[in-house]
Amino acid sequence: MDHIWQQYLDEGGEANATAFGVWLIRHSPDVALAKARQKMPALEPSGYPAGYEAMDLSVRSAILVGRLERFLHHLTKGTFKEVGINEDEFLVLATLLYLPRATKTQLLRQCLIEIPTGSELLKRMKAAGLLLEKPNPDDGRSTFIAISAKGRQILFKAFQKLEQVEDALSVLSDEDKHTLLFLLNRLDAHHSKRHDIKQVSELMQTGPVA
Repeated sequence: MDHIWQQYLDEGGEANATAFGVWLIRHSPDVALAKARQKMPALEPSGYPAGYEAMDLSVRSAILVGRLERFLHHLTKGTFKEVGINEDEFLVLATLLYLPRATKTQLLRQCLIEIPTGSELLKRMKAAGLLLEKPNPDDGRSTFIAISAKGRQILFKAFQKLEQVEDALSVLSDEDKHTLLFLLNRLDAHHSKRHDIKQVSELMQTGPVA
């Protein structure tokens, strides 16, 4: 069904169920049409997504994962503000605990931060004394980024404060949490491989570097 929908779009079809149905009538035999109608994209005639229950499972899951990320943001933003850093700065500092020899590009890729935005971020963090820039002994044209003593101190303070934040998963049993962690690890492994970066479990396997 996916290839039929893609063919329809490639031919300039509009992303709505009514137009797609008309196109199928003109291009498909009766049997194929009946099967296609059963698997039509969950779109209203207006082109907007259909009701929640009619949406694809991946779409619903993505909506909820994104929503959970926003809940976590609201739970932690006060903590980061209190210690004087933001979420991206926390991510960079925490990553450097486990990735001590990283170029700017390697660090930003691992943090999933775009290079132009990330370059400015690293400049600000270096100016604030949170980062150090060290020469790369293997390549005089590049440098390594490392966490400074001040950056490490602020990061550990953030860790301590985060322990006091409300547990966003408190409604789940330990068994539920194990299941969720298993599924999230599978997704992280899949997408980390696609982006050619280390997955979280691999990055943190050896523990932080002193």
